[in-house]
Amino acid sequence: MIKKRIFCLGLSLALLFSSIITTPAAIKAGSYFKIQYTHNKKTYSKKAIDARYNNKIIKTNMPGFIDGSTSLYSAYWVFGRCSSLGTKYSYSGKKNRVTLKRGSNTIVMTLNSKTATLNGKKFTLPAAPRKIRYVAKKKNYIMVPGDIVAKKLGLNYSWNNRLLSGLISKKSGSSNNSSQTPATPPASTGSYTKITASESNYSIRIKKPSGLNASSITSNDDYWNKRMQIIINGDYRSHFSSAANRTIRESLTYSVSYSGGKTYINLKTSSIKGFSIVQTSSYIYVKYAAPKSMFHRVIVVDAGHGGKDSGATGFGYAEKNMTLSIVQSMKASFDKNNTYKVYYTRLSDWYPSLSYRYKMANEVNADRFLSVHINSADNKSAKGTETLYKTYKTYAQTIQNSALTGMGYTSSSSYNRKLKYRDDLAVLNGPKMTTALVEMGFISNQTEASRINSRTTTIGANLYQAICNSF
Repeated sequence: MIKKRIFCLGLSLALLFSSIITTPAAIKAGSYFKIQYTHNKKTYSKKAIDARYNNKIIKTNMPGFIDGSTSLYSAYWVFGRCSSLGTKYSYSGKKNRVTLKRGSNTIVMTLNSKTATLNGKKFTLPAAPRKIRYVAKKKNYIMVPGDIVAKKLGLNYSWNNRLLSGLISKKSGSSNNSSQTPATPPASTGSYTKITASESNYSIRIKKPSGLNASSITSNDDYWNKRMQIIINGDYRSHFSSAANRTIRESLTYSVSYSGGKTYINLKTSSIKGFSIVQTSSYIYVKYAAPKSMFHRVIVVDAGHGGKDSGATGFGYAEKNMTLSIVQSMKASFDKNNTYKVYYTRLSDWYPSLSYRYKMANEVNADRFLSVHINSADNKSAKGTETLYKTYKTYAQTIQNSALTGMGYTSSSSYNRKLKYRDDLAVLNGPKMTTALVEMGFISNQTEASRINSRTTTIGANLYQAICNSF
């Protein structure tokens, strides 16, 4: 009898010990783990990322990961269990419906759909919420896009690539002394910077006049003219012109102007720089350096032709207008994604020389360069999409795949003109980084010209996604 009890006790301990050593340990950010998308049963290896509140890691049983260019987090563990956020989570398995609430805001999402509602009004998610199986734990978790969800619920969200974390915090009032960043344009925010301006790390510190709210101050990265503009509502020329109200640590040209009810502080540098701007209740801190020193990922997007150079024409369409419309659509997507710092050779109807385009890319030491064009041929029946490359074939293929999707074509159709090697083009020869040139279709083909013109928004969104995917 005693031996039997000892045997049972030993067996119980062995089973307990076995369960302990086979339970997966917490995954650290940067480590890889396996997941399975339950809607299509596909298994992937993903790099774990964290979510942080007030810079403290939110503890979860399911690590976050990147889907395309969007951070996905456990809806339950981040937005349900982290009481500091003030958010509530519920899920209906019968309707595949996820509901998140904070204060007067309610988000309703459906699994595998990018269409969601905020207080009953529809909006589009950057990635669909998914039911994900954590392979090692043999458990399913509902994952939602953290950036847009946090912001729609009235929280701050930014990405820190060094920490591999989405940083979540509550919004503070304009009178609060905590750091704030001008909201216009997104390029001036510090959420994707390697270097962020601070009280101890700045190129220039500018004293604010008493009573000037942070919301009255925005910024414009006018890199075409190698300057950063800080824009203040109202006439503050006297205050900001005074040398006593600024401390300059690093060489730049400082000037103040006034136009249209706004005061402009112009910070001009000798070359294109990356900027980080942070405010407190008393000061504006600006830090600048070479773009690759400031930002993790730098991209240059080129809208072909422009100004005096119309490019190809046909049936009332001009290539320069189509390429600009596509690139402006790409910008609309990049403006919502602070993972990347993007420079555009043009965003209006003017002509940058060919050397200007690739020299800009080289000056900012870009990671990716994409030039957008529309094709033409004497043969009016010529049709289809192709991508030109010289060295970076894999990148070109990524662009080609998304370009076809943007046009509504399949890779197996006759509209896939595939990749073309070219060694005679300035925008493929000049840039020193990963480069491609996409020809979306033929302006000389009336049907295709009309198709391109009607799909510039979709094409731009797909080319944006291609660049994100290329990383």
